[in-house]
Amino acid sequence: MENQNDTFKFSSASHPQNAIALVYDLEGFSNFFNQPDVQEYIPAFLNVISESVSTCLFGGNAYWQDSAKYPPLSSTPIHEKFMGDGGLYIFTPDGLTDFREGFPVTLCNRLYMLRKNFNAVLQKCTDSVPVVAVPKNIRFGLARGSVYELASQHGSASEYIGFCINLSSRLQSYCPDLGFIVSARLKIPAEKLADSGYKKVIATKIKGFPKELVLVDQDEYNKLGDELRNHLFEEVL
Repeated sequence: MENQNDTFKFSSASHPQNAIALVYDLEGFSNFFNQPDVQEYIPAFLNVISESVSTCLFGGNAYWQDSAKYPPLSSTPIHEKFMGDGGLYIFTPDGLTDFREGFPVTLCNRLYMLRKNFNAVLQKCTDSVPVVAVPKNIRFGLARGSVYELASQHGSASEYIGFCINLSSRLQSYCPDLGFIVSARLKIPAEKLADSGYKKVIATKIKGFPKELVLVDQDEYNKLGDELRNHLFEEVL
C-alpha cells in the first residue's frame, strides 16, 4: 500500500527554464541563534533583513544607500525559499526568452550596495534586537543557467533544481572576505562591468565547478592578501 505520508514525491518536471539564482547567507547566524531567549528577538531581526533584500528585488526605500528610491526590477522572483540562515530566489524572464537589458547588472549593484552598507541595516535592528552578537555580514552568490520545476504529487509548493542553484550557494561561501561573487554566466556586458567596478577573474577551487569565471568587486579583490587571492583565484589572461 502506498505511504500517504511521503514528503518528497513529485509528479513531473518542467522543461528547462532560463533562470538566475540568488542565494544570500547571514555570516555568524549560528552563534546568534545559540544565545539565550533567541525566540524573543530572532523574528524581528530576520524581518529587517528580509525587508532589505525585498527592497532590492521589488523596489522601495533603500535607507542604507542615502535613501535611494528603487523602482521594481523588470523581473521578479518566481520562487522564494527561506534556508534557515539565508534565502534562495529564482528569477526567470517575464514572458520573454531572455532577461531585459540592464536587469542582471541592476540586480547585482543593488545587492552589492546592501552588502557594503549592511551596518546601516544592523543599526535599524538595535531597538528590537537587544544583543551585540548579531550576524555582522551578509553574503551573496548569483549564477545563471537552466532550472527545472518539480511539481508535487500532493499539491504542495513546487521545488526547483538546477546547477545554477548549487553554484550560487557555493559562490556566496567561496571567499567570505569578499562576500559578493557572481558567475560570469550572467552575461553582463564588459562596459557595464567597468562602470560598476567589477572585475572578471577565475575561481579555481569551487567544488564541482573548476575554473569558473566569476565577477567580483575590483577594490575588494585588490585588498585580499596575496596568499589568499592566489589560492582561490587566477587572473584572466
